[in-house]
Amino acid sequence: MNKKLVIGEQEWGIADADADGVARLVREAMSNGTTVELQLYDVTGQGVTVFLNGAAAACVVLDLTTGPRPSEMS
Repeated sequence: MNKKLVIGEQEWGIADADADGVARLVREAMSNGTTVELQLYDVTGQGVTVFLNGAAAACVVLDLTTGPRPSEMS
């Protein structure tokens, strides 16, 4: 699970199997200004429910990249 969602200064993990669904819900919330319920993971790996209010969130980063970053070694 190296996929993540960053909302403001909070970072949440996304299970690989849930990535497409989370991306769809985030896109929906941000495009329509609605609130969506996301099943994510905190920094300790605990499952959490995060409510994303697309009308209030100024910036959301959805990182679904697999593999190492250019500055990371594999």
